[in-house]
Amino acid sequence: MYAIEFETDITGKYIELKDYEQLLNKHAKVIILVDEDNQSEKPVTKVMKQLQQFKEIINQRVNLPKVGKEIDINALSNEINSDIF
Repeated sequence: MYAIEFETDITGKYIELKDYEQLLNKHAKVIILVDEDNQSEKPVTKVMKQLQQFKEIINQRVNLPKVGKEIDINALSNEINSDIF
């Protein structure tokens, strides 16, 4: 395993990776360290809150009821649509 280290200014929600072609279809662990001494806000805290919200959404999706394979969803949606109109 080898490391890639770079510095960049974050100007949007995407970070450009130089020579990304070498990284395509490879597993990577990304670590971002932010110098918070120069900032009044703490963006890492915001990201952690968003990550927690994302995890909560995923956990809610896991608990949703499953649709059985024997149910014809197309027929069911057609029946519902004909009942409304």
